[in-house]
Amino acid sequence: MRRILIILMLVTLSLSLSCCLNKKKLDNVFYCFNNSMRLANAPTGYEEQARLAKRLGYSGISGSGEESYFEFRKALDIAGVNIPETYIPLKIDSGIPPYNPLLKELIKDSKDRDLLITLHLHSEIYKNNKEEGDLKFVAVLTELADYAAQYNVKLSVYPHYSFYCESLEHAVKLTKMVNRPNLGAVFNLCHFLKVEGPSDLEEQVKKAVPYLFMVSLSGADTGDTRNMDWDRLIQPLGKGSFDTYPLVKFLKDNNYEGKFGLQCYNIKQDCEPTLTQSMNTWNEYKKRYSKEKN
Repeated sequence: MRRILIILMLVTLSLSLSCCLNKKKLDNVFYCFNNSMRLANAPTGYEEQARLAKRLGYSGISGSGEESYFEFRKALDIAGVNIPETYIPLKIDSGIPPYNPLLKELIKDSKDRDLLITLHLHSEIYKNNKEEGDLKFVAVLTELADYAAQYNVKLSVYPHYSFYCESLEHAVKLTKMVNRPNLGAVFNLCHFLKVEGPSDLEEQVKKAVPYLFMVSLSGADTGDTRNMDWDRLIQPLGKGSFDTYPLVKFLKDNNYEGKFGLQCYNIKQDCEPTLTQSMNTWNEYKKRYSKEKN
């Protein structure tokens, strides 16, 4: 009898350990966009911004542009906060340098820092001639990806409403054309809803997942999103009628291991309440995902 009890205890312990080991985890990097620090009553100094993000539980704050990058990174290093991603323009029109010369210095100086550079693409000449424009962007993207590879820096095409590359599908197309392991695409929820609408979201995201390096999240509303203004498409995470959790779950269930960034552009709310609300929602998502069945 005692032997049977011991066996039963061991089986129960084994099942319990197995359950814990197989527990689903939402453990991706989650950081706030630089524009969160332009909301009302945001801290003005870089170090104060970093301390706020760290206190609230964010993995870091994104950068924006080349000129301020080094000063921003130095301040965040002091506070013990990372720059997971920085947002940089890329242009191909004649007579305009495709990128700031500081970009290569930024890449070189960011060796092995797990930096993702998200590139938003611009062209007035080729905006309505994507066949030729794509080839020109691919040449620049390939050059930058090859340069960045030696420093272990990743690049990603960032689709943005009204820019040359607006859609997730176009960003993935360019990524495939370049065909470099350190170049990927961004899925930006608010821009996807504005440009493409929610009807085939899962289908497009599933096809894009192997190429995604970053996903931008925010609260949003459902409905005719293409005709909505940004105040309805960019809200604190957890606000609005669009349920963002199923999207996060879908990404994770389809093996997405990249970063998540919190989009905060022009939210009409103070900085700290916005970031607190969004982090509380993210923590709820983590708890919910851990309880999902394998």
